[in-house]
Amino acid sequence: MSALPAHEPARQGVDRPAAGRRPETVRPYARPHTLLGDPAPLACTLGKAVMESISGGTDLSPLARWIAPELRETLLRQQSLARRRGLRPRPTQILRARVCRTSATSAEVSLVVDDGEHSRAIAMRLEDMHGRWLATVIDVL
Repeated sequence: MSALPAHEPARQGVDRPAAGRRPETVRPYARPHTLLGDPAPLACTLGKAVMESISGGTDLSPLARWIAPELRETLLRQQSLARRRGLRPRPTQILRARVCRTSATSAEVSLVVDDGEHSRAIAMRLEDMHGRWLATVIDVL
C-alpha cells in the first residue's frame, strides 16, 4: 500500500518511508539533552530560602523559576501564616546536604538546616524540566 493516491502515478527518485515506519520529524528548535550538573548548590539555596520564607521572611518570587507552581502556592500560604503570627525571620545556615540521584533526570536531596533556635530537616525532590532543575517536592520536618 502506498501513501500516494491510487490515481497518482509513483514518481521516480522519491524516498518513501519503509512500510510500518514513520518518517522522522524535523524538530528545528530541539536541543540535545545533556545530563544536568550537581543539584546540591541549588538545593542549599532553595532550602535556605524556604526556611527563611516559612518563618515570615523573604519572598520566594526570585526563586520561582526553580519551584513548581503548586509547590510555590503552598509555600506562599505558609509564609502568609507565619507573617500573621508575627514570626520574625532568623538567619539560617545549611549544616549538611546529601544528594541521591534516583535517575538521570531526578535527584532527591536531604538537608539539615539550623536557624539558631532549632535544627530542622528538609527533604526535596528535584527533576530535570526543560534543561534545568525544578523542585517538585519540598518537605520541612
